[in-house]
Amino acid sequence: MGRKFAVWGLCLGSLLLFFAWGRQNPVVYLFTVSLTPLPVYLAGRRLGSLAALLLALAVSLAIYAWKPGPEIIAENLEFGQLLLMGLLLSSLESRGWSADRSIICTVAALILVGLVFLLGQAYFAGMTAGEFFSQKTGEVTETLSRVLAGAGEPSPGAKVLGVSLEEMKTLIRSLLPALVIINTGMVAWINVVLARQLMALFKWEKPEPPLYYWSMPEWLIFPVLAAGFLLLVPVPLVRLVSMNLLAVLALLYFCQGAAVIAAWFQRFRLPLFLRCIGYPLMFWIPMPLLVITLGLMDLWVDFRRLHQPQDA
Repeated sequence: MGRKFAVWGLCLGSLLLFFAWGRQNPVVYLFTVSLTPLPVYLAGRRLGSLAALLLALAVSLAIYAWKPGPEIIAENLEFGQLLLMGLLLSSLESRGWSADRSIICTVAALILVGLVFLLGQAYFAGMTAGEFFSQKTGEVTETLSRVLAGAGEPSPGAKVLGVSLEEMKTLIRSLLPALVIINTGMVAWINVVLARQLMALFKWEKPEPPLYYWSMPEWLIFPVLAAGFLLLVPVPLVRLVSMNLLAVLALLYFCQGAAVIAAWFQRFRLPLFLRCIGYPLMFWIPMPLLVITLGLMDLWVDFRRLHQPQDA
């Protein structure tokens, strides 16, 4: 009992530290907020869904007690959404769901909850859904452009990765639906991977099937090809939809490419410190494009020999 309470207390302390550090600057916030689901997920897998729920409630009450009022709630809606992500992931996997199925269902649920919440906000603000969406899009693009420009006030002529901030804002506005899905899915995937590593390290549960065996169904290449051809259609709405679809599918093939790299790390028994360097490099531009290409090539090359006969 004492050990379980210690685990719960450690998870609570970690969440409070993430919240405190995240208020320092936007760059620290992006790092800490991405790990918010991890303590909740670990508590749920180790101690049960009730303990994870109590953990999320305790953190929420502590934050509200620190600065009571509706403002603190409005400022930390994303933090609350990520607490919910940890709850959903741990609850679904505790019921025997596979990791990929749990991630997909969690992302879909969070997107639906977020959409309903935004529509409710638009209603109470007396705005149409389109007007409210445009306002929120502007806020998101401003925040992202400041982070990309170095967490400061971007100058009008500043460029990020060779692209002007105005062009960056236009691109973000066009791909915002896909970016929301990609961000939610990537955060869920990273937290599940990290949690599995920690649970194996602490020997909390019997080892689960490693995620480097995961692969996309082969038929999904046809939506990729269809979305690519739809980009050639001279209809703005069709091209916009195809761009967002391609971006979401790129995330799935990025995960497959990352699984291939993880399998290579395992095959060659790379030391832990080299893996700790290799995995973050996958997110360093232009490496994500190469990882996506690797995931697509795996459909035909079968780098991990997953589709060969057992006696081959």
